[in-house]
Amino acid sequence: MDIPGAAAANAVVRSVEANRRELAQLASFFLKQHSAYDMIPVSFRLIVLDTKLLVTKALSTLVQNGIESAPMYDSLESCYAGMLTTTDLVNLIQYYYSNFSYNEAIEDLGQVQLENYKELLLRFKSRQTNTLCANPLDTLYEVSRRLLATDYSALALVDEDTDTGSDVIVSVLSIYRILNFLAVNIEDKKELKEHSLYDLDIGTYGDLVTATMDVSVIDIIRMFVDNNISVVPILDENGVVLNVFAESDIILLAREGLLDELNIPVSEALALRPDDYPGVHSCSQTDTLYSVLDIIRKTHVQRLIVVDDDIRPVGVVALSDVLRALIL
Repeated sequence: MDIPGAAAANAVVRSVEANRRELAQLASFFLKQHSAYDMIPVSFRLIVLDTKLLVTKALSTLVQNGIESAPMYDSLESCYAGMLTTTDLVNLIQYYYSNFSYNEAIEDLGQVQLENYKELLLRFKSRQTNTLCANPLDTLYEVSRRLLATDYSALALVDEDTDTGSDVIVSVLSIYRILNFLAVNIEDKKELKEHSLYDLDIGTYGDLVTATMDVSVIDIIRMFVDNNISVVPILDENGVVLNVFAESDIILLAREGLLDELNIPVSEALALRPDDYPGVHSCSQTDTLYSVLDIIRKTHVQRLIVVDDDIRPVGVVALSDVLRALIL
């Protein structure tokens, strides 16, 4: 015989499933009506890295341009060769910091070309080169499902030169851009405005990895690698959210030439952020999906910290969590 508590819990689960199914039907229909080609802007800059480029030069290109990923191209085979990302940089730092001195790491990486990068990543065991791609004519629904099947936040749009048969890298498409496109262009926004994160069970909750201002940067990088995460909330002595440290902050450290000083406390690293840095953005479980999408669109953040009434962290909402709720 069912007990009242279990019956109530089952009712909540059924309600969440019904809410998500109704919303996913609406969003999936919209995404199936648009191709990746619809997302390509009229004018844009695309950085492509030749696989003959040294790893140090390639990473420097990411740093100097302030970008989190770039496609690689094998000019000899005339084909797309994968993506280089800041997550790869974080894994490199963790590996070399644990096994070599800074100078030894630079010397080693200074001899490795991107074409041998896959072998280098296999040292980390958990990472492989991101070779995910899609055709510009694929629907946004197909692209979304492809992204959600991996832990990557972006893929390359690759077409074929009809004359030569060579790959042509057209653009890079991210989860952020897909969500932004949907939030702006979907006509029926009623479902987005009616349901909260709690109603839709969006986000990761419990057992959050956190740190304080005195924790060293290298320790946070270890947290990234060991827990397969890209952001760590920074708390005060009362457990209140003060800030976050993200993979993108590693780019700022690299730009300042501080990759050999990773024992500095996170407080010093956060002070390097530019004045226009988007900052910490949070939400509550009662916020509607529409309001969350609006924050993401306006601030360009990659995730939101879910806080309670006392501004203590209870969860994290990543862009992939939101997209997953919108896909059947």
